[in-house]
Amino acid sequence: MSGFVAVDFETANEARASACALGWAVFDGEGLVDQGSSLISPEIHDHEWSDFNIAIHGIRPSDVRGAPAFPDVWSDLVDLAADRPLVAHYAAFDMSVLRAELGRFGLSPRPIRYACSALLSRRAWPDLLSVSLPMIARYLGLSLDHHDPRSDALVSGWIAVAAINRLGGIDLEETLSAQSVPWGQVRADLTWLPCGVSGSRLSEMTAQTSDFDPAHPLFGQAVVFTGAFASMTRREAFQRLLDCGGRPEEGVTKHTNILVVGEQDLAKLAVGETMSAKQRKAAALRLEGRDIQLIGEVDFLEAL
Repeated sequence: MSGFVAVDFETANEARASACALGWAVFDGEGLVDQGSSLISPEIHDHEWSDFNIAIHGIRPSDVRGAPAFPDVWSDLVDLAADRPLVAHYAAFDMSVLRAELGRFGLSPRPIRYACSALLSRRAWPDLLSVSLPMIARYLGLSLDHHDPRSDALVSGWIAVAAINRLGGIDLEETLSAQSVPWGQVRADLTWLPCGVSGSRLSEMTAQTSDFDPAHPLFGQAVVFTGAFASMTRREAFQRLLDCGGRPEEGVTKHTNILVVGEQDLAKLAVGETMSAKQRKAAALRLEGRDIQLIGEVDFLEAL
């Protein structure tokens, strides 16, 4: 198995550019080869720390006195990673922290490929009700000290390994390719392509925000659109979804979470059909037991 580096950021407050810790776990063809963590000075005043964040990860302003700033920690990780891709659980969050910190310090990275272990989990264990880090860790029998960055990164890495094995892949590259899941990418200009976004119409589209809410009902959801919408164009729907941390896709597959159905132009449907090909594919998959939600434009707008 070719290597990757699993990472996990913790932040001092709700702003993504407030990283206060980074955990990592390096995997290669032999398995785990290194792991560690570092506190990071977010370079903010003590009163800017969020009590909510402190309660989650337990890191306090006093803990990061004298800790290195983000550029130093990032430089060490780049050396350690040696061009391996990154993996994170709900990677949209960690990559948004990375982009915000790189931007804050004026750093232009080489293009960074990354994958999401939560997305891999959905593919590997589609019947699980949740792919949260604690849920998957419990399911796989992995010990987790949640929100300890070293532990979160390590467990994310082992989840990726287990998912690769479950999906019959040799390595991360082959598994993503076999599952038709494109790599995510953080580009040198800090624009990004979320992991899992595919299709020529989507290939150049990126989220216009880095402030995602993992609790949003569309966060991480693979969503397909069919028909016309009164409130927006298809491209605008793609963009709105990307900005929620969702994953717009061109076609319905067994991995689709939601099909949003707009007004159908009967003249464009196959002779004798009252549903689009995407609706028919979704209906067939639902009969097979796949959990694909069919919602209308109004439902989609409410979810946004």
